[in-house]
Amino acid sequence: MRKIYMAGMSHKVAEIAIREKFYIPMDVKTEALRNSPFDELLILATCNRTEVYVASDRPLEEGVLVRYVCGLAHQKYEDFAQFFYSSEGDAVVHHVMNVCAGLDSVAVGEDQILHQIGRAYETAHQLNATGNSLNKLFQSAIHTTKRIKTETNLSKLSCNIPFLAMKQVQKTFDDLENRSVYIVGLGEMGSLMLKYVQENTTRIFASSRTFANAEKFADVLTPVPFEDRYSVMGKADVMILCSACQEPIVTKDEYAKALLKVSEGTQDSTVHHLDSTAHHQDSTAYHLDRTAHHLDSTAPRLVIDLGSPRNAEASIGELPGVQYVCVDDLKKIVSENRRLRMIELEAAQKILQEGIEDFLQWYRMDEVAKLINVQAEKMLQMADEESGKLLRSLNVTEEDAARIRMMYERFAKKMASEFLYKVKDKNPAEDVQKYLECLAKASS
Repeated sequence: MRKIYMAGMSHKVAEIAIREKFYIPMDVKTEALRNSPFDELLILATCNRTEVYVASDRPLEEGVLVRYVCGLAHQKYEDFAQFFYSSEGDAVVHHVMNVCAGLDSVAVGEDQILHQIGRAYETAHQLNATGNSLNKLFQSAIHTTKRIKTETNLSKLSCNIPFLAMKQVQKTFDDLENRSVYIVGLGEMGSLMLKYVQENTTRIFASSRTFANAEKFADVLTPVPFEDRYSVMGKADVMILCSACQEPIVTKDEYAKALLKVSEGTQDSTVHHLDSTAHHQDSTAYHLDRTAHHLDSTAPRLVIDLGSPRNAEASIGELPGVQYVCVDDLKKIVSENRRLRMIELEAAQKILQEGIEDFLQWYRMDEVAKLINVQAEKMLQMADEESGKLLRSLNVTEEDAARIRMMYERFAKKMASEFLYKVKDKNPAEDVQKYLECLAKASS
């Protein structure tokens, strides 16, 4: 019988300094899915969790999946096993449903995890790493989550990570209208962050690894080449880091130098470089000049690091006037509409339970169906063997022999239909499974 297993770590059991060590790059993930040692495999990696899901025909010993994740991340099992959780069977189903619905997230009910799970599933499915069990499980989880978002107001009352980040910005600066914000990374997280920032200020700068990606937003912000990021960091009131990276893209030393240049009132040669990179760079230099004029050495700076692994060295928070906030720090912000969200959460959990029960019913009956097919095949095989014995003792024409074989086959199929399929339809999956196991032992 194929069984479902999972292992992973999340924001609930490990701080970001631990979680970021288990960042799994896309190329590593793709290679793992293509050469999976398991019957079925799916890998989920976000800023708040790294989890693997497996369906296996053979029992998996405790610790196998944790060792597997440690191997992918090139970390020692002995050093990090304590930060992992694992489960199997029905418990995995409950976990997947809760995670997908955002009920296990930092911001309960947030939408981003649904997209992340959707992409993880599509990647695994396209690489043929998933099969019947994981396909049905994740399709059911996605369907159930969409029901929750359609039939309740939980996601409307909830707050995702960028929302929490914006709350932190507003907590630090009462008025953002005359403040400048620099966003590094314009993927899904950065794009959502941009939407919140736009509602509060027009003084927005942004960089992406690919400059063309930043240029796409030129109507609402000033694009800056990634290699020139420090020239803007030194002048920005708020810096929000959302880039995918394995090594910090902001170091304490370089950031300190950028701040020092502003405090000394020097003009970075990068501004002149920006003038010549593209036609819009005249605007960039103009805004940078205004920003430099607006700030002084005593101005507070807020750095929000939404990356996992973190985009900046945490030690930049030790610099005078610099407040550094990472994903884990955002959990300390009190969420709004708590009473209303609890009401919606109750409705969401009811829908979630329905989704869990539907999948478990399918899962149990799917295993029963496999056992029934095995027994039906045995009956047909026995009918063929018995008809063969009879025909060897008779002297009949080939036409009569074919009729006799057909009669035995029809009888076997009727027996299978009468006794196996009707038993399946009228009894609980657990009872049917026990009956089939006894039947298998009796016929072996």
